[in-house]
Amino acid sequence: MFKILAPLLLLITAHVVFAGEPDLVRKNNNDVAIDGYSPVSYFQRGKPEQGSADFSSEFQGATYWLTDAEQLVLFEASPEKYIPAHGGWCSLMLSGSGRLSAANPNSFKIVDNRLLLFWAGDFNGQQISGLANWESKGPDQKTLKKADKQWQKLLSGKSDAEIIVFADHDYARLSDQDKAVAIRHQ
Repeated sequence: MFKILAPLLLLITAHVVFAGEPDLVRKNNNDVAIDGYSPVSYFQRGKPEQGSADFSSEFQGATYWLTDAEQLVLFEASPEKYIPAHGGWCSLMLSGSGRLSAANPNSFKIVDNRLLLFWAGDFNGQQISGLANWESKGPDQKTLKKADKQWQKLLSGKSDAEIIVFADHDYARLSDQDKAVAIRHQ
C-alpha cells in the first residue's frame, strides 16, 4: 500500500511546493519592499524618496530602505506605523476585485495615518492612475473598508491571492515567487 501512496503523496507535495503562492508583502528578489523607497518619507516629508541599503531594517520578512539614520531610528521604533497597508500592493485593485497588483511607489495617499499605494502607468496606450480612480470612488473610508475586507480574506486564506500584471515593467519588479503566479492582463 505504501508503494501506491508514496508516489501520490509526492505528487501532492510537489503541487503544493511548485504551484506557489504570492508573497503577501510585495517585495523584489532581494526582499526589499516598496522598490527601495523609504516608508518614513511619505509621512515625514509628504513624498516618496528612494531609500538606501545603508539604512535598512527588516520587518515581517521584508527589508525596508530608509533615507538616513534619523528615519532608521523612527522606523525601528514603530515599523507598523510606516509600512504600507495591504502589503504594499495596489489598494484600489484590492478594494474592487480582491486581486493584487504591483503598486507604483510614486502613487500614494495617506488615509487615517495609513500609507496606501496605487498602480499607475500606461495600459493599452492610456495613462491610468489608481489614485485618481480611488479618489473618484467617494469617501476614502468607504473604499478603504472594502480593501481592508478583501485583505483580511487573503490573510485568512478565505480568498486566493491572484496577481494581475498590466505592464512589463511591473512584472520585472516582482519577486520570482510572485512572477510564478502572476497573470498578465492584456
